[in-house]
Amino acid sequence: MFSGYVNTSEMMGIPCQVHYWFIESEGDATTDPTLLWTNGGPGASSMFGITVELGPLLLNEYSLSTDEYFKTGVPTLYRNDFSWSKLGSILMFDWAPPVGFSYCNNDPTGDGFSCGKWDDERMAKLSYAALSGWYDLFPERRNNKLFLTGESYAGIYVPKLAQQILLHNDPKVRPQLAGFAVGDGCLGTESGVCGSGNGPWWDVLFLYGHHQISTELFDELVSECGMDYLKYAKPEVDPIKCREALNRIDYEKGGYFGYALYDDCIYQEGLRRRRRRRLDASLGRSEGRVERTERVAVAATTEAGGGVPVRGHGWGGALNDYVCGGGDAYLKWIASGAVRTAMHVPLNSYFYDSDGGGPYSGSEKNLMPFYHQVAATTDLKVLIYNGDSDPSINSFEAANWTSHMGYIPTQTWRPWTLDNCLRMGGYVTRYQDHRFDFLTIRGSGHMVPQFKPEPALEFLRAWIKGEDYKHYNSSCTHPP
Repeated sequence: MFSGYVNTSEMMGIPCQVHYWFIESEGDATTDPTLLWTNGGPGASSMFGITVELGPLLLNEYSLSTDEYFKTGVPTLYRNDFSWSKLGSILMFDWAPPVGFSYCNNDPTGDGFSCGKWDDERMAKLSYAALSGWYDLFPERRNNKLFLTGESYAGIYVPKLAQQILLHNDPKVRPQLAGFAVGDGCLGTESGVCGSGNGPWWDVLFLYGHHQISTELFDELVSECGMDYLKYAKPEVDPIKCREALNRIDYEKGGYFGYALYDDCIYQEGLRRRRRRRLDASLGRSEGRVERTERVAVAATTEAGGGVPVRGHGWGGALNDYVCGGGDAYLKWIASGAVRTAMHVPLNSYFYDSDGGGPYSGSEKNLMPFYHQVAATTDLKVLIYNGDSDPSINSFEAANWTSHMGYIPTQTWRPWTLDNCLRMGGYVTRYQDHRFDFLTIRGSGHMVPQFKPEPALEFLRAWIKGEDYKHYNSSCTHPP
């Protein structure tokens, strides 16, 4: 693992240091691809993705219950059997500064507003500067294929970075780019996906499709509001009765985690307390013995092979596929002085982490034209994937826009599996001779690598290697 800074001052016009973390592939690092990962927000640190979602060492509630933690105050890391480092080398950046450990104006103690205002164009310029500068630090990686990946607002970050790579056409960067994948991602300010201008149809359809509201209420919404209002925010059929029906949605649906409908980590959701949160961890706060009164009463048993602990007596995650508490452990881990020393970041860094906060304004209206450009003028392959139980950016809406790209399907909607037998992963539609895919992950919320780690590793493996996603076989009784 390598951690440090890329100096992007020259390109950005202000002193600007972007923190990176590079993790070599568990296979052959000289030939395996580089997988750039970024979280979204905007304003979210990609450290969360590496330590809670897809990196080789993860944090969770068990991290705060070990003898090592009580001795040192540093949460314990657990082996991730489904790390993306099994497929290639992982590269992440903390951006846009001052997100995470990145900073501007030679002041790592600056708060979330210390680098000025950001929009999607300035962020794209910064992300390209960081990637190009990183290749100057690691020139030997120019022989490896590059895949850009990310989730949520990275639906803007990732394509905009690809756009910059194509625009610059620098022989030091462009030849490596082989494709990009966006999970549960935004599309633009006027597209409807994270944007405005549409009615509540996709949220209503999501809730009704998952049986979170009654058929009676759904029928009333359709009749009293009308499809023109629900889809396009045009005038309601009956404004008073429509308002009454909309107001009943909250009563009927009850509560759920906004990033995962079936999540059962009700009191430990990964981003619940990170929203618009800033963490200023000094050495005095981040080191020292942790009192045993804080100990979590769980059975820290592990799976064979030293992987992430199984559920035990703690809280179970979405359909029991992951261990809760990663967000809380992550905040304690990055506050540790020992961790900061190992990461080569200033001990007094103001670690900024905001899920949708800070001085950032979306400026990209709609990325669909860029997707068309990619398909028409490049050989890049594109994957749009979505957890089908994500309430925030739901799969109904993602399926809608991808199906309206005008591409000819080469595989219509079909199930895909983990084993070419019966173990379902989700559904996939393939377009443009398999260069544009839309794929869902059954039972996953917003953070797919966290909520469904094994299916995430499988579909990413197939996509990177150019293989077909494994098929469903109804006559199969046992996987090959």
